[in-house]
Order: sequence, then C-alpha cells, then structure tokens
Amino acid sequence: MLALEFEDPVVIARATGPLQPQEATHHYCNAGRGADGSIIAHMTLHPDRARPPGARVPVQLPGAAHTSYLFRPHQMHPDYQWPHEYATSRSVDGGRTWSQLQPTEGHNAVPLGDLTLAQQHRAWLVEPGLAVTCLVESGDHGASWRERPDVLFRYPPDLPLTPRQDDVSGSVMALNFENCNTMQIATDGSLITFATAVRQEGDLTWWFPILFRSVDGGFSFDFVSLPCGADKPDDSHGYTEPTLARLPNGDLLTVFRVEYHTPMRAMMQCRSSDDGLTWTRPEVCPGVPPVFPARKIPVVNTGKTHLNAVAVSPDLAVLPNGVIVLTYGRPGQYLAFSEDGSGAAWHDRVAVVAEHSLFGVNDASSAMAGVTAISDDEFLLVYDVRNYQSSTLPDPANTVFALRGRAAIR
Repeated sequence: MLALEFEDPVVIARATGPLQPQEATHHYCNAGRGADGSIIAHMTLHPDRARPPGARVPVQLPGAAHTSYLFRPHQMHPDYQWPHEYATSRSVDGGRTWSQLQPTEGHNAVPLGDLTLAQQHRAWLVEPGLAVTCLVESGDHGASWRERPDVLFRYPPDLPLTPRQDDVSGSVMALNFENCNTMQIATDGSLITFATAVRQEGDLTWWFPILFRSVDGGFSFDFVSLPCGADKPDDSHGYTEPTLARLPNGDLLTVFRVEYHTPMRAMMQCRSSDDGLTWTRPEVCPGVPPVFPARKIPVVNTGKTHLNAVAVSPDLAVLPNGVIVLTYGRPGQYLAFSEDGSGAAWHDRVAVVAEHSLFGVNDASSAMAGVTAISDDEFLLVYDVRNYQSSTLPDPANTVFALRGRAAIR
C-alpha cells in the first residue's frame, strides 16, 4: 500500500502582474540536479509564441569550429519585451528555499562528474548524418553557466529525418531537445539522451524520438536506436516529449506524448532491457486515461485548449525505495505512481492543478512540469499556475512552485 503525503507548495518565482496567455512567462518547467546534489529548477521566461526574425543570432564562440545560434533578441530588437528564453533557480535544502532567477541558455540539468550539463532546444544540421549543438555547463553546481559549443550528434546519413529551416537565416534545424528530462547516466557510465526529429512526406508530417549516447563526457553523441521507429503510426502524427528513467531492475522506461492521436490523445510508454538498444512496442500508459479532444465548437482560446495539444510533457523520477513517480498534464497537472517500481501500471492519480472543464478548456497551467527524487521516499515537483493568487499573494501573477511529496510503502 502506498501512503502519500504533501507539504505546502513553496514559491520559486513569480512574473510581474497578471499576464494574458499569449504573453505568459514563468512556465514550462522542469527539475534537474547539480553535481553536488542541489536541485535546479528550470523555467521559460518567453511566451509560447514565435520569436521575431533575428531574435536568435549566429555566434562564433572562442575556439569553436561551428557556429552556435543563441537567443540575443536585443541585437536586432532593442526594445524586445522578453530578452531571455530560460532561467534557473537553485535549492540546496531539498526545495524549501530557492535562489534568485538566473537567465541561461539551457534546460534539463544533469550531473556528470564535477560538472552539471544542460541542453539547449535544438541541434543544427552540418551535413547529412551530423548535427551540432551548444550545451551549457556549470562548474559550480548551477550557480553560473557557460556555453559548451561544438557538441556533435552523429546518426546514419540515410535516417529519414527532415531538416527544417530554423529561425535564423542560413541555419537548418535537424534535431529538437524537448522540455523533459532525458539525459541519463547509462550502466557503463556513458551519457544517454533523447532528441526528437521530424519527418515529412508529401502532405504528412510526423515526429519520432532518437536515442543517442556519449562516451566522452557529453562532447559528442552517437546514434543508438529508434524506440518507436521512424515510420508514421497509423493513428497519430508520431511521438514527442520523451522522458527517460532507469528502473530498479535496470530497465530503461520512456514515457512520451502522442501528436494528435485520434480519437483519443493518450500518454504512451515503452521500455528497454538492453540499455536502449531495443525497445518494446509503444503502449498506452496503463492507468493514465486518454483525453478526448474537444468538440468542434467555437472556443475562445485564452490558453491551451483540448483542441490544441493535450496529454503532454511527462516526466519521471525513481525514488530509492523503488516507487516511480510520473507527472504529466493538460488538462490539469497530475501525479501518478508505480508502487512496485515496474511502470507496468500507474495508480493513485493526484491532481496538483485541477482541470477546468471537460471540453474546450483553458488550463490554469502550462502543464509542463518536472519531478525529481530528494530522499528515499520523497520527491519534488516543479510546476506553474497561471495568474495565481491567494490570501497571502493577492496580486495575480504566473507563479512557479516547488511541491515536496512523500510516497512511502506501508
């Protein structure tokens, strides 16, 4: 039997004043770890909207052989309202107190030796079979960050992905790194991570995840496998936002979002027993109910609706006591648990942010959150609430919270 307990949520950061969804910041969160065990909360400081032309600029970093494309909107748009894409906050006491926000280029922090690494959002095409990105790294456990350019991703040149024109003239995006924690240390000490690719054939477009491995400390990554294949599924436009966790028995479990699944939009999963070389067939996460899309009725879209992207952004944490914690969202923000540590079924669903409506809803959250283990039976969830207000915080503002929970086996 699983006994669940929760502390009161703690505010990590807030926006200034109420924001319309098209201008919302302090959202799209995740939870990573520093090399010293500290918790690193990431969030997005830019609204979910297109960046203006020239917001991302080509930068030739010192000693780099390849160009990096960094978010520097003020170079061409001096008065642009949102000068940063991402920011971090750091906690050294298990999520009870947090540092001031620090803008950064990366997200999804993972410890690697004495360093902490974080990913950017994309990798750019160099030539068929080769893409390059710029990670960020920290030598002080996330207190400050610096760019690590020339990080190479190698894959078979005939892999049927479709590079796309990026938002910088002359740059072509080959791979995308999602807002979910995917970088993990493998059993042999190497570093593995997912990237997502897009494939286009005629009028059809779909997505698929690719697993990569680095044996040189995250300076280069090589193709490992296609957990879901590269062909279009019959009933959806592919799979995105994969998260990754190592189970107590050594298996790898990935949970991912389905792109425009019909008639139901489902959270799905598959697993590997050979460190990512081969995978089981994708299946709907047992115990996680699919979401029925909204009826085709007029809906005033003041947020993320069921007509858009739902059942999104899963993240996993494996507690030392063997319990697996899954968070996912839209509508609402949920936690679910696998008590036996297998991920074969999910139970004890908890709504951290409630759903507002069954049809055409406007969520009170970006519904993209991160979860991490903090003790033998405790975990921490980093999530956001849109225009949150309370008796102690009477002025509405987008707010990022840290929620400590305990999942004890009784």
